[in-house]
Amino acid sequence: MLILSAPPSKGKLLGLMSAGLASATLGLAASPAQALTQFAGDYAPANWTFNANGGDGSVDTTSAPSSITLSGNDNNTGGIFTNYTINASASGNVSFNWVYNSIDSPIDEFGYLLNGNFNFLSNQDRQTGTTTFAVASGDLFGFSIDGSDGCCGNGNATISNFNGPTAPASVPGPLPILGVGAAFAYSRRLRRRINLAKSPVSTDSVAVEQL
Repeated sequence: MLILSAPPSKGKLLGLMSAGLASATLGLAASPAQALTQFAGDYAPANWTFNANGGDGSVDTTSAPSSITLSGNDNNTGGIFTNYTINASASGNVSFNWVYNSIDSPIDEFGYLLNGNFNFLSNQDRQTGTTTFAVASGDLFGFSIDGSDGCCGNGNATISNFNGPTAPASVPGPLPILGVGAAFAYSRRLRRRINLAKSPVSTDSVAVEQL
């Protein structure tokens, strides 16, 4: 006698169908922009541009990624800005701590650049601080020292605890057509099994010779 086992219940088959379709579908959620700590990754020193603008300023990156030190011009030529800049890889906030030292302050001053605009930070009474400003993706920003008179000692700014916005992580694309077809075929097979499960199951004996 051939004993036919009972088919899976309708609820179980529906559950299998849902699980199969869910596993065949790719999510499209994007990760938000993340802040990148210190001078690393997109904001590693190799990705920045130093410009002495004809002066004798310099940048010291040996303490990166934790900090960098920018030194201003002191070659007896006035009006020279020493710049260290980079393009923002995403929209968001830039933040950093800074300490400025100059025996020629407030003549020589430290500040940040945003799309070519110099924003003063230091003055005779303020030689340290924490600064935050917003950028859009692609904006040119960075740090600058205004060697205004070009003499009497250069200014030195140490920037630490730097945070810059980073591009969102890559996300999966839409479900490929092949994957959609496979999921559809799988769902059709499951529906067929459900319909078969609704049919009455034969309990008649079956001779081995009939198989």
